[in-house]
Amino acid sequence: MNFELTEDQKKIKESFARICDKEIAPRAEYIDKEAVFPKESIELLGKSGFLGMGFPEEYGGNPGDPITKALLGEELAKACASTYLSAGASAGLFAVPVWKFGTEVQKKKYLPSVLSGNNIGALAITEPHAGSDVMGIKTSARKKDKGWIINGSKTFITNGPVADYYVVVAYTDKEKKRDGISLFLVDNGTKGFSRGKPLEKLGVRGSPTSELFFDDCEIPEENLLGELNNGFYQLARTLTHGRIGMAVYSLGIAQACLEESMNYAQERTAFGRKLAYFQDIHFKIADMKMYIDVARELIYKAAWMLEQDDPQSILFASIAKLFTSEHATRIASDAVQIFGGYGFMKGYKVERLYRDAKLGEIGEGTSEIQRAIITKFVEDLY
Repeated sequence: MNFELTEDQKKIKESFARICDKEIAPRAEYIDKEAVFPKESIELLGKSGFLGMGFPEEYGGNPGDPITKALLGEELAKACASTYLSAGASAGLFAVPVWKFGTEVQKKKYLPSVLSGNNIGALAITEPHAGSDVMGIKTSARKKDKGWIINGSKTFITNGPVADYYVVVAYTDKEKKRDGISLFLVDNGTKGFSRGKPLEKLGVRGSPTSELFFDDCEIPEENLLGELNNGFYQLARTLTHGRIGMAVYSLGIAQACLEESMNYAQERTAFGRKLAYFQDIHFKIADMKMYIDVARELIYKAAWMLEQDDPQSILFASIAKLFTSEHATRIASDAVQIFGGYGFMKGYKVERLYRDAKLGEIGEGTSEIQRAIITKFVEDLY
Protein backbone atom coordinates (compact mmCIF):
# COMPACT_ATOMS: atom_id res chain seq x y z
CA MET A 1 0.00 0.00 0.00
CA ASN A 2 1.59 3.25 -1.20
CA PHE A 3 0.66 6.43 0.69
CA GLU A 4 2.99 8.66 -1.31
CA LEU A 5 1.54 11.25 -3.65
CA THR A 6 2.69 11.14 -7.26
CA GLU A 7 4.98 13.84 -8.59
CA ASP A 8 2.13 15.17 -10.73
CA GLN A 9 -0.15 15.41 -7.70
CA LYS A 10 2.51 17.29 -5.74
CA LYS A 11 3.04 19.78 -8.58
CA ILE A 12 -0.69 20.34 -9.12
CA LYS A 13 -1.22 20.83 -5.38
CA GLU A 14 1.64 23.36 -5.13
CA SER A 15 0.41 25.29 -8.15
CA PHE A 16 -3.19 25.38 -6.93
CA ALA A 17 -2.08 26.36 -3.41
CA ARG A 18 -0.36 29.42 -4.90
CA ILE A 19 -3.60 30.41 -6.64
CA CYS A 20 -5.54 30.05 -3.40
CA ASP A 21 -2.97 31.98 -1.38
CA LYS A 22 -2.68 34.82 -3.88
CA GLU A 23 -6.19 35.18 -5.31
CA ILE A 24 -8.72 33.63 -2.91
CA ALA A 25 -7.47 33.81 0.70
CA PRO A 26 -6.97 37.64 0.69
CA ARG A 27 -10.70 38.15 -0.04
CA ALA A 28 -12.01 35.64 2.51
CA GLU A 29 -12.41 38.06 5.41
CA TYR A 30 -14.26 40.61 3.26
CA ILE A 31 -16.50 37.93 1.74
CA ASP A 32 -17.49 36.74 5.21
CA LYS A 33 -17.92 40.18 6.76
CA GLU A 34 -20.04 41.60 3.94
CA ALA A 35 -21.72 38.29 3.00
CA VAL A 36 -20.60 38.76 -0.62
CA PHE A 37 -21.01 35.90 -3.08
CA PRO A 38 -17.51 35.08 -4.45
CA LYS A 39 -18.47 34.93 -8.14
CA GLU A 40 -15.07 36.13 -9.33
CA SER A 41 -13.32 33.44 -7.33
CA ILE A 42 -15.61 30.74 -8.74
CA GLU A 43 -14.92 31.95 -12.28
CA LEU A 44 -11.20 31.75 -11.45
CA LEU A 45 -11.69 28.17 -10.25
CA GLY A 46 -13.35 27.43 -13.58
CA LYS A 47 -10.43 28.86 -15.54
CA SER A 48 -7.94 26.96 -13.37
CA GLY A 49 -9.65 23.66 -14.18
CA PHE A 50 -10.62 22.90 -10.58
CA LEU A 51 -14.39 22.91 -11.16
CA GLY A 52 -14.18 20.57 -14.11
CA MET A 53 -11.68 18.12 -12.65
CA GLY A 54 -12.82 14.55 -13.20
CA PHE A 55 -15.58 15.45 -15.64
CA PRO A 56 -15.41 14.39 -19.33
CA GLU A 57 -13.62 16.84 -21.58
CA GLU A 58 -16.53 17.02 -24.04
CA TYR A 59 -18.58 18.78 -21.34
CA GLY A 60 -15.88 21.21 -20.26
CA GLY A 61 -14.11 18.90 -17.83
CA ASN A 62 -10.50 17.82 -17.56
CA PRO A 63 -8.59 14.76 -16.31
CA GLY A 64 -8.41 14.20 -12.58
CA ASP A 65 -9.15 11.64 -9.91
CA PRO A 66 -11.08 12.03 -6.62
CA ILE A 67 -7.91 11.99 -4.48
CA THR A 68 -6.33 14.83 -6.47
CA LYS A 69 -9.63 16.73 -6.26
CA ALA A 70 -9.53 16.26 -2.46
CA LEU A 71 -5.93 17.53 -2.36
CA LEU A 72 -6.90 20.73 -4.13
CA GLY A 73 -10.17 21.05 -2.24
CA GLU A 74 -8.32 21.14 1.06
CA GLU A 75 -6.27 24.10 -0.16
CA LEU A 76 -9.43 25.91 -1.28
CA ALA A 77 -11.35 25.27 1.95
CA LYS A 78 -8.32 26.40 3.94
CA ALA A 79 -8.22 29.64 1.96
CA CYS A 80 -11.97 30.43 1.99
CA ALA A 81 -14.70 28.11 3.23
CA SER A 82 -17.44 30.18 1.58
CA THR A 83 -15.86 29.88 -1.84
CA TYR A 84 -15.33 26.17 -1.36
CA LEU A 85 -18.94 25.58 -0.29
CA SER A 86 -20.55 27.45 -3.18
CA ALA A 87 -18.14 25.97 -5.72
CA GLY A 88 -18.87 22.49 -4.40
CA ALA A 89 -22.63 22.99 -4.47
CA SER A 90 -22.40 24.12 -8.09
CA ALA A 91 -19.76 21.86 -9.66
CA GLY A 92 -20.52 18.99 -7.30
CA LEU A 93 -24.05 18.68 -5.99
CA PHE A 94 -25.57 20.11 -9.16
CA ALA A 95 -23.13 18.97 -11.83
CA VAL A 96 -22.55 15.41 -10.60
CA PRO A 97 -26.17 14.20 -10.96
CA VAL A 98 -26.43 15.92 -14.36
CA TRP A 99 -23.28 14.10 -15.47
CA LYS A 100 -24.21 10.74 -13.98
CA PHE A 101 -27.90 10.62 -14.87
CA GLY A 102 -28.59 13.29 -17.48
CA THR A 103 -29.32 12.91 -21.16
CA GLU A 104 -26.79 14.01 -23.74
CA VAL A 105 -28.84 17.14 -24.36
CA GLN A 106 -28.94 17.97 -20.62
CA LYS A 107 -25.20 17.44 -20.21
CA LYS A 108 -24.36 19.70 -23.15
CA LYS A 109 -26.77 22.38 -21.97
CA TYR A 110 -25.78 22.61 -18.32
CA LEU A 111 -22.29 21.24 -17.68
CA PRO A 112 -19.98 23.47 -19.77
CA SER A 113 -21.26 26.75 -18.32
CA VAL A 114 -21.28 25.43 -14.73
CA LEU A 115 -17.83 23.82 -14.93
CA SER A 116 -16.42 27.06 -16.37
CA GLY A 117 -17.84 29.00 -13.41
CA ASN A 118 -19.88 31.24 -15.70
CA ASN A 119 -23.15 29.83 -14.37
CA ILE A 120 -24.02 28.55 -10.90
CA GLY A 121 -25.89 25.39 -9.94
CA ALA A 122 -27.63 24.20 -6.78
CA LEU A 123 -29.24 21.06 -5.38
CA ALA A 124 -32.64 21.55 -3.69
CA ILE A 125 -33.56 18.84 -1.19
CA THR A 126 -34.23 20.31 2.27
CA GLU A 127 -37.67 21.61 3.20
CA PRO A 128 -38.99 23.37 6.31
CA HIS A 129 -40.08 20.04 7.83
CA ALA A 130 -37.79 17.64 5.98
CA GLY A 131 -34.02 17.88 6.24
CA SER A 132 -32.36 14.57 7.00
CA ASP A 133 -35.67 12.79 6.31
CA VAL A 134 -35.72 12.97 2.51
CA MET A 135 -38.93 10.93 2.34
CA GLY A 136 -40.60 13.61 4.45
CA ILE A 137 -40.52 16.17 1.64
CA LYS A 138 -43.82 17.62 0.42
CA THR A 139 -42.73 19.10 -2.89
CA SER A 140 -44.49 17.25 -5.71
CA ALA A 141 -44.40 17.06 -9.49
CA ARG A 142 -47.34 15.92 -11.58
CA LYS A 143 -47.43 15.12 -15.25
CA LYS A 144 -49.31 17.46 -17.55
CA ASP A 145 -49.38 17.15 -21.34
CA LYS A 146 -45.72 17.30 -22.36
CA GLY A 147 -44.42 18.73 -19.12
CA TRP A 148 -44.40 18.67 -15.34
CA ILE A 149 -46.02 20.95 -12.76
CA ILE A 150 -44.01 21.39 -9.55
CA ASN A 151 -45.50 22.67 -6.29
CA GLY A 152 -43.81 23.08 -2.93
CA SER A 153 -40.94 24.87 -1.25
CA LYS A 154 -37.33 24.30 -0.21
CA THR A 155 -35.14 25.91 2.43
CA PHE A 156 -31.45 26.15 3.44
CA ILE A 157 -30.44 25.78 -0.22
CA THR A 158 -26.78 26.60 -0.81
CA ASN A 159 -26.49 29.01 -3.77
CA GLY A 160 -30.28 29.38 -3.61
CA PRO A 161 -30.39 33.17 -4.17
CA VAL A 162 -27.79 33.21 -6.97
CA ALA A 163 -28.02 29.96 -8.93
CA ASP A 164 -28.91 29.81 -12.60
CA TYR A 165 -29.91 26.15 -12.50
CA TYR A 166 -31.35 23.80 -9.88
CA VAL A 167 -31.71 20.06 -9.42
CA VAL A 168 -35.00 19.77 -7.53
CA VAL A 169 -36.12 16.73 -5.54
CA ALA A 170 -39.86 16.06 -5.67
CA TYR A 171 -42.40 13.30 -5.24
CA THR A 172 -43.91 11.90 -8.42
CA ASP A 173 -45.71 9.11 -6.57
CA LYS A 174 -46.13 9.77 -2.84
CA GLU A 175 -47.62 6.34 -2.14
CA LYS A 176 -44.43 4.60 -3.28
CA LYS A 177 -42.35 6.54 -0.72
CA ARG A 178 -38.66 6.28 -1.66
CA ASP A 179 -39.61 4.59 -4.92
CA GLY A 180 -41.72 7.59 -5.86
CA ILE A 181 -39.11 10.36 -5.74
CA SER A 182 -37.71 11.96 -8.90
CA LEU A 183 -35.19 14.66 -9.81
CA PHE A 184 -35.92 17.63 -12.06
CA LEU A 185 -33.95 20.44 -13.68
CA VAL A 186 -35.36 23.93 -13.13
CA ASP A 187 -33.84 27.06 -14.66
CA ASN A 188 -33.98 30.36 -12.84
CA GLY A 189 -36.61 32.54 -14.49
CA THR A 190 -39.02 29.67 -15.05
CA LYS A 191 -42.63 30.79 -14.57
CA GLY A 192 -43.95 29.78 -11.14
CA PHE A 193 -40.47 29.59 -9.61
CA SER A 194 -39.15 32.18 -7.15
CA ARG A 195 -36.51 32.39 -4.47
CA GLY A 196 -36.25 34.11 -1.13
CA LYS A 197 -33.68 36.57 0.18
CA PRO A 198 -30.38 35.25 1.55
CA LEU A 199 -30.77 33.88 5.07
CA GLU A 200 -28.59 35.24 7.87
CA LYS A 201 -26.12 32.55 8.93
CA LEU A 202 -23.58 31.90 11.68
CA GLY A 203 -20.75 31.02 9.30
CA VAL A 204 -19.75 30.67 5.63
CA ARG A 205 -21.62 33.93 5.13
CA GLY A 206 -20.26 34.44 1.61
CA SER A 207 -21.98 31.28 0.42
CA PRO A 208 -25.62 32.40 0.15
CA THR A 209 -28.50 30.24 1.34
CA SER A 210 -32.21 30.80 0.75
CA GLU A 211 -35.68 29.38 0.39
CA LEU A 212 -37.10 28.34 -3.00
CA PHE A 213 -40.77 28.40 -3.98
CA PHE A 214 -42.62 26.44 -6.66
CA ASP A 215 -46.15 27.65 -7.41
CA ASP A 216 -47.49 25.68 -10.38
CA CYS A 217 -43.98 25.81 -11.77
CA GLU A 218 -44.19 24.31 -15.24
CA ILE A 219 -41.16 22.70 -16.84
CA PRO A 220 -40.84 20.70 -20.06
CA GLU A 221 -40.99 16.92 -20.08
CA GLU A 222 -37.32 16.65 -20.97
CA ASN A 223 -36.34 18.30 -17.65
CA LEU A 224 -36.84 15.05 -15.78
CA LEU A 225 -33.31 14.10 -14.64
CA GLY A 226 -32.59 10.40 -14.76
CA GLU A 227 -35.24 7.71 -14.40
CA LEU A 228 -38.74 8.49 -13.20
CA ASN A 229 -39.24 7.47 -9.53
CA ASN A 230 -35.55 6.59 -9.17
CA GLY A 231 -34.51 9.91 -7.66
CA PHE A 232 -33.91 8.60 -4.14
CA TYR A 233 -31.20 6.23 -5.36
CA GLN A 234 -29.71 8.80 -7.72
CA LEU A 235 -29.58 11.18 -4.78
CA ALA A 236 -27.79 8.59 -2.63
CA ARG A 237 -25.01 8.32 -5.21
CA THR A 238 -24.78 12.09 -5.50
CA LEU A 239 -24.52 12.53 -1.74
CA THR A 240 -21.61 10.09 -1.55
CA HIS A 241 -19.66 12.60 -3.63
CA GLY A 242 -21.08 15.40 -1.49
CA ARG A 243 -20.10 13.81 1.83
CA ILE A 244 -16.52 13.34 0.74
CA GLY A 245 -16.60 16.95 -0.39
CA MET A 246 -17.95 18.07 2.97
CA ALA A 247 -15.22 16.09 4.75
CA VAL A 248 -12.67 17.98 2.64
CA TYR A 249 -14.40 21.24 3.65
CA SER A 250 -13.85 20.37 7.33
CA LEU A 251 -10.29 19.21 6.68
CA GLY A 252 -9.32 22.51 5.09
CA ILE A 253 -10.75 24.47 8.02
CA ALA A 254 -8.96 22.21 10.52
CA GLN A 255 -5.64 22.61 8.70
CA ALA A 256 -6.06 26.39 8.69
CA CYS A 257 -6.72 26.30 12.45
CA LEU A 258 -3.55 24.27 13.00
CA GLU A 259 -1.41 26.67 10.97
CA GLU A 260 -2.88 29.75 12.67
CA SER A 261 -2.35 28.18 16.11
CA MET A 262 1.24 27.20 15.41
CA ASN A 263 2.10 30.68 14.14
CA TYR A 264 0.43 32.40 17.08
CA ALA A 265 2.09 30.09 19.62
CA GLN A 266 5.50 31.03 18.19
CA GLU A 267 4.75 34.76 18.35
CA ARG A 268 2.78 35.26 21.57
CA THR A 269 4.56 35.34 24.92
CA ALA A 270 3.21 34.89 28.45
CA PHE A 271 5.08 34.73 31.75
CA GLY A 272 8.31 35.36 29.86
CA ARG A 273 7.97 32.41 27.45
CA LYS A 274 6.45 31.77 24.05
CA LEU A 275 3.11 29.95 24.20
CA ALA A 276 4.61 27.11 22.17
CA TYR A 277 6.65 26.08 25.20
CA PHE A 278 3.65 25.60 27.47
CA GLN A 279 2.60 21.98 27.70
CA ASP A 280 -1.12 22.81 27.57
CA ILE A 281 -0.59 24.58 24.26
CA HIS A 282 1.64 22.13 22.46
CA PHE A 283 -0.53 19.20 23.58
CA LYS A 284 -3.48 20.93 21.89
CA ILE A 285 -1.41 21.41 18.76
CA ALA A 286 -0.25 17.78 18.87
CA ASP A 287 -3.88 16.63 19.04
CA MET A 288 -4.78 18.89 16.11
CA LYS A 289 -2.01 17.37 14.03
CA MET A 290 -3.02 13.82 14.95
CA TYR A 291 -6.71 14.26 14.13
CA ILE A 292 -5.99 16.08 10.88
CA ASP A 293 -3.61 13.41 9.59
CA VAL A 294 -6.06 10.62 10.43
CA ALA A 295 -8.91 12.54 8.79
CA ARG A 296 -6.87 13.11 5.65
CA GLU A 297 -6.19 9.38 5.25
CA LEU A 298 -9.87 8.55 5.79
CA ILE A 299 -10.83 11.03 3.08
CA TYR A 300 -8.27 9.66 0.63
CA LYS A 301 -9.53 6.12 1.24
CA ALA A 302 -13.14 7.17 0.68
CA ALA A 303 -12.13 9.05 -2.48
CA TRP A 304 -10.19 6.06 -3.79
CA MET A 305 -13.13 3.74 -3.11
CA LEU A 306 -15.45 6.13 -4.94
CA GLU A 307 -13.13 6.05 -7.96
CA GLN A 308 -13.25 2.23 -7.88
CA ASP A 309 -17.06 2.37 -7.75
CA ASP A 310 -16.89 0.27 -4.57
CA PRO A 311 -20.31 -0.06 -2.85
CA GLN A 312 -18.51 0.43 0.46
CA SER A 313 -17.63 3.97 -0.62
CA ILE A 314 -21.00 5.03 0.83
CA LEU A 315 -19.87 3.76 4.24
CA PHE A 316 -16.41 5.30 4.09
CA ALA A 317 -17.75 8.62 2.86
CA SER A 318 -19.89 8.74 6.01
CA ILE A 319 -16.97 7.68 8.22
CA ALA A 320 -14.69 10.34 6.71
CA LYS A 321 -17.35 13.03 6.92
CA LEU A 322 -18.32 12.22 10.51
CA PHE A 323 -14.77 11.95 11.87
CA THR A 324 -13.41 14.98 10.07
CA SER A 325 -16.32 17.33 10.76
CA GLU A 326 -16.58 16.58 14.47
CA HIS A 327 -12.85 16.90 15.01
CA ALA A 328 -12.69 20.07 12.93
CA THR A 329 -15.19 21.66 15.30
CA ARG A 330 -13.04 20.61 18.26
CA ILE A 331 -9.87 21.83 16.55
CA ALA A 332 -11.47 25.21 15.78
CA SER A 333 -12.53 25.51 19.41
CA ASP A 334 -8.99 24.73 20.59
CA ALA A 335 -7.60 27.32 18.17
CA VAL A 336 -9.83 30.01 19.67
CA GLN A 337 -8.71 28.86 23.13
CA ILE A 338 -5.05 29.19 22.16
CA PHE A 339 -5.67 32.73 20.91
CA GLY A 340 -7.52 33.58 24.13
CA GLY A 341 -9.42 36.86 24.04
CA TYR A 342 -8.10 37.65 20.56
CA GLY A 343 -9.67 34.46 19.23
CA PHE A 344 -13.07 35.80 20.26
CA MET A 345 -12.61 39.04 18.32
CA LYS A 346 -13.83 39.85 14.81
CA GLY A 347 -10.96 40.26 12.38
CA TYR A 348 -9.03 37.26 13.66
CA LYS A 349 -9.11 34.34 11.27
CA VAL A 350 -9.73 31.71 13.94
CA GLU A 351 -12.97 33.46 14.93
CA ARG A 352 -14.22 33.00 11.36
CA LEU A 353 -12.93 29.44 11.19
CA TYR A 354 -14.73 28.61 14.43
CA ARG A 355 -18.05 29.77 12.94
CA ASP A 356 -17.42 28.04 9.62
CA ALA A 357 -16.47 24.70 11.16
CA LYS A 358 -19.86 23.86 12.64
CA LEU A 359 -21.55 23.48 9.27
CA GLY A 360 -19.42 20.41 8.63
CA GLU A 361 -21.47 18.51 11.21
CA ILE A 362 -24.76 19.56 9.60
CA GLY A 363 -24.42 19.83 5.81
CA GLU A 364 -24.77 16.78 3.52
CA GLY A 365 -26.36 14.81 6.34
CA THR A 366 -25.94 15.52 10.03
CA SER A 367 -23.57 13.59 12.27
CA GLU A 368 -26.57 11.61 13.49
CA ILE A 369 -27.42 10.57 9.92
CA GLN A 370 -23.82 9.50 9.31
CA ARG A 371 -23.92 7.33 12.42
CA ALA A 372 -27.19 5.78 11.22
CA ILE A 373 -25.58 4.95 7.86
CA ILE A 374 -22.52 3.45 9.53
CA THR A 375 -24.70 1.42 11.90
CA LYS A 376 -26.67 0.00 8.96
CA PHE A 377 -23.50 -1.22 7.29
CA VAL A 378 -22.23 -2.73 10.55
CA GLU A 379 -25.55 -4.51 11.14
CA ASP A 380 -25.36 -6.02 7.66
CA LEU A 381 -22.11 -7.73 8.64
CA TYR A 382 -23.82 -9.87 11.27
